[in-house]
Amino acid sequence: MNLVEYLARAAEYLERHAITSPRLNAEVLLANMLGTSRLEIYTQFERQLTTTQADAYRELVVQRGTGRPLQYITGETGFRGLTLEVAEGVFIPRPETEFLVEKALEKAPLVPGTSGAFRVLDLGTGCGCIAVSVASEVESASVVATDCDPKAVELCAANAAKESVGDRVATVTGDVYGPLRATDEFDLIISNPPYIPDGARESLPAEVKDFEPEKALFAGPEGLDVINRIIEGAPGYLAPGGSLVLEVDETHAHAVAETLSVAGWAEVEVFDDLAGKPRVVRAKRVE
Repeated sequence: MNLVEYLARAAEYLERHAITSPRLNAEVLLANMLGTSRLEIYTQFERQLTTTQADAYRELVVQRGTGRPLQYITGETGFRGLTLEVAEGVFIPRPETEFLVEKALEKAPLVPGTSGAFRVLDLGTGCGCIAVSVASEVESASVVATDCDPKAVELCAANAAKESVGDRVATVTGDVYGPLRATDEFDLIISNPPYIPDGARESLPAEVKDFEPEKALFAGPEGLDVINRIIEGAPGYLAPGGSLVLEVDETHAHAVAETLSVAGWAEVEVFDDLAGKPRVVRAKRVE
C-alpha cells in the first residue's frame, strides 16, 4: 500500500471508533511517525512503508481509537503559532486559552515601562503555553510561571528554552500563590485554572475525563474553588492598575465578574470566545 491508502484505512478505523476529524487525525499520526509534514505525505503518496513503519503506524492509530488524545501520542501541540511539547499527566492547551492570551495581551505595554519589564504571573502554567506565548510575543515581558505539579513546571521550562525565552520565564513549583515571595509584584496575573464542577465529570468526552489530569480539570462543587482563591489573593501580588485575566466556564463567567465587581475591582469585562460563549473575565486593580 502507498501512503494515501494507509491514510484511507486509518481514517476509516478512527471513524468507526467515533474519533472526531478522523482523516486529519490519520494524517497527523502518519506525518509524526515519519517525521514529515502532512503536505509531504501527498507529495510522496506513492511511498511505501517498511514493515516496521507499518506496524508502528497501526499501533498509533489503535491508541487514538481508544480515545487517547492525539497530543499525548505525538508529544506536541500547536498554540498561537508555537509548537509546544506536551506529555501525559499535563493538561493539553485548548483554543479557548489562545483567546485568553489575546485578551491579556491587550493590556501589555507597547513600550517597556520605567522598570524596563512587563511583569506577568501565570498561575497553573501546565505545559507553559501561556507563559511561553506571552514571553514570545512581548519583548519586555518577564514571566513567573507556577504549577503545583513538578512535571508541568519542568515541561514549561523546556518549552521556554526551546522557544528561546527561557531567560524571561521563571518557573516555580507550588499551589496558586504559595511559592511566591510577599514582595513579588506583577503588572498582569493570568490563569487558565481548573473550573469544571466535580459533578460534571460524566458530561465530558472520554478522551478528557479518562486521560487528562483531574487536578487540572475539576475545582469543587461549582467549579469555582480555585478561581475564588486566585481572586482573593490577587490584590496582594498585583500592582495598582494591573490586570487580572481569567479563563472561566461559560456557565459561571458572569458570576465571576460579579464577584470581582463586588470586591471593588474596576473595568470588569466578560468576553465571548469565537464560539460565542462567555469565556474570559478581565478586571483592573484600582489604583
